[in-house]
Formats: sequence, C-alpha cells, structure tokens
Amino acid sequence: MDWIDLEKHFSAARLRRYRASCNGDEARAATAYINNILLAEAMMPMLSVLEIALKNGAHQRLTTLYQRTDWWEAWANDPLFSWQVREVANAKVKLQRRAEELTPDKIIAELPLGFWSSLFNVQFQTILWKDLCLVFPRCPKPQRQRHVVSSSLNQIRALRNRVFHHEQLLWLTPPLIDLHDKGIEVIGWLDPTLPPWLGRHDRLPATWAAAQPI
Repeated sequence: MDWIDLEKHFSAARLRRYRASCNGDEARAATAYINNILLAEAMMPMLSVLEIALKNGAHQRLTTLYQRTDWWEAWANDPLFSWQVREVANAKVKLQRRAEELTPDKIIAELPLGFWSSLFNVQFQTILWKDLCLVFPRCPKPQRQRHVVSSSLNQIRALRNRVFHHEQLLWLTPPLIDLHDKGIEVIGWLDPTLPPWLGRHDRLPATWAAAQPI
C-alpha cells in the first residue's frame, strides 16, 4: 500500500506527524505507523493489569471504609463527590442499556480509570487517602504520598487514553518505555508478585527495542 492509500484510509493529518518525524521519508514513516500500532497492542497487558488490580484494590478498601459494597451511594448527597456520582450514574445507564444487573461488581467493572485515579485527588486527602494508601502496601515510604501516587496514576491514565485513541506513541516525552516502566512500578506497589508474573507475557520492551531507531 503506497503513501497516498495510507493517507486516504488514515488521513493526511494523522500521518503528517510520522512523515515529519522521519524527515519526509514516506517509507520510514509508513514503517513507523505500523510500529506504533504494534506498540499500542503491546501496551495492553500492563494497562490491563494496572487498571483492574487498582479498581479491585480500591473497591476492597472503600468497602471496608463505608461498610457496604455499594460505597458510592454514601456520596449521593455530598457535593464534594458530585463528579464521581455522575460517573456512577453513567455506568448504571450503560448497564441498563445492555439489560445487565446493577450489581456492585458490574458497576465497578464499568467505571473508567479516570474515576479511580480521581479518588487520589487533593480534595480527598483528608477523607480517603488514609484508607486508599493501603491499596499500595508495597509502595516505598518516601513515595507513599498522595501527590506521588496521584501523579503516577494520572500519567498512566493519560498514556492509556493515547493508546485507546490510536495516538502516536513513538515520540512521547517521557519515552514510551519509561512510561511503561512507571506502570510496572505502580503495579509493584500493589503487589510485588505481579510484575514478574506480568513480565512473562509483556511484549512491550521487545516491541520497543524492535522499533528502534525510528
């Protein structure tokens, strides 16, 4: 498939960044575009493990804190949690459209990563942090601070959005491999046995190395 065909299917605007980063070499740019697709695919194991383990860990801590599995209902009339309450309502609407039960497990699965990362925002420092910090029992003490955890989660959330929206990953700052390593570090804060288990299935480092030099 030549460059004109690629532009027709993927748009000139999308491919312009690749051509510019490859000094106008369309053959290199086409290879870079494929490499970007493969990198996005290879990011999925890390992103999946982090998001699912995070939401389940937070759910367990909040269930203990509020003594109910539908802990979000305790926020119904609290303006501090207005955005989170709307996100829960949106999750319920999606489940109802699919004729699924509104069980806690279903709602937990439906809530996006942005919901979970928002629970570590500064406005919840005095309300949630002392309980949610227990989600990361192996986080080193100097890093076991709300702003450090929040920054790390938001960095991974932004990366996840880039991957899911098919944006370029090859020329990020920090580099993709460093962001991947940050995700692995956060997973280790959750449980140090998870990174070596994930490492047996994680192709991102090898895919990144194969994509160099761009």
